[in-house]
Amino acid sequence: MTISVSIGPRLQTVASFVPKGAKLGDIGTDHAYLPIALYETDQISKAVAVDVHEGPYQSALMAVKGRHLEAVIDVRFGDGLMPLEAEEVNVLTLAGMGGRTMLDILSARPDVLESVVDLIVQPQGAEGVLRLALLAGGWRLKAEKLVEEEDRIYIIMAYSKEAGWGRAELLEKERLWNQRLRPLLESGVILATEAEFSSLVHRLVWHFGLLVLEERPDLLTGLLNEYRGMLLRRQEQMKKSKSVEIIAKIREVSDELALVEGLRIWQ
Repeated sequence: MTISVSIGPRLQTVASFVPKGAKLGDIGTDHAYLPIALYETDQISKAVAVDVHEGPYQSALMAVKGRHLEAVIDVRFGDGLMPLEAEEVNVLTLAGMGGRTMLDILSARPDVLESVVDLIVQPQGAEGVLRLALLAGGWRLKAEKLVEEEDRIYIIMAYSKEAGWGRAELLEKERLWNQRLRPLLESGVILATEAEFSSLVHRLVWHFGLLVLEERPDLLTGLLNEYRGMLLRRQEQMKKSKSVEIIAKIREVSDELALVEGLRIWQ
């Protein structure tokens, strides 16, 4: 079948993690291009495409109707998983929303999640919070991949109930990063206490992703540089203040910058 839509590298990567034959729930579907592309490449058997905003919902309706795919892609208006019925889908995709929003969406319908075996997410913010919460909820991390689109770097994560890295295994990887970065603490490059050091390492490795840090893809350098630039801008803003509390925060940001540099150069 001819593919009638064009999706960028971000959604192409999301699509690459969707297992063949899936009954897909695409949450925040926008124009429904992801389920259309997946059906036209014979990757899914059916889909429910959901959007909470009227404009994207109408665009999705028109896109599906224009291709005569109403029988296999059901476009619904509503918030998150609310329009779905229990046992209706076995794969979920959520892309382009904050990690905390994703967790709110998923926690609202545990009955829908019972039949979901694979979960593919592309968060924009709170990546570490999302990773930890999903693992604590019993999901296993199959893969993570960085992708660049329009000069921005995105992370796509694939979770499963049946295969992948469990929480305990990934916490062991965190422990290894704590050891690898410890020379920065012992040499005095980082002025944090032991507890502060462990907390910073924990936050950073879960933010960037333990599988990403281990695999060290080419885009990781760009992602680390983006984060470093954000910290430098924050530091400059803080230096304009003379309060004792802000001065302590400046030290914390300096320690975080040193750890980001340690992540960047570690081989």
